[in-house]
Amino acid sequence: MDIHSKYKFSDWLYNRFIENFKNSNISQAFIYLEILSHYQMFAKNNRKLSDQRRHIKELYNTITKALKEKRAHKLFLTGEEGTETFNREMKDYEAELRENGFSEDYITQSVSDRKMNYYGNN
Repeated sequence: MDIHSKYKFSDWLYNRFIENFKNSNISQAFIYLEILSHYQMFAKNNRKLSDQRRHIKELYNTITKALKEKRAHKLFLTGEEGTETFNREMKDYEAELRENGFSEDYITQSVSDRKMNYYGNN
């Protein structure tokens, strides 16, 4: 089992929370947060899930910290979905710069800068 497949369920719950929160489905979002919390308790009682336990705790803490700081709407997706979203957004940004007639050097630099700062507000 590769590392990412171990985290798929917790990543999925985290991503559903983010999507629902951003779409103002707050009650639905908190259902996913509650399930993530229960999954964290389940993993805590199962010695074989030590890797998942750390990952789940990190995801849960990220959400709760963002909620306390009133910035949960700025969270990014994680796991495979997060990678796909990131790649799609970078491709769209590059295409937008090309459409606006910027030079290749400027496009390369801008895309590089955006990639470096993408997770900066997390």
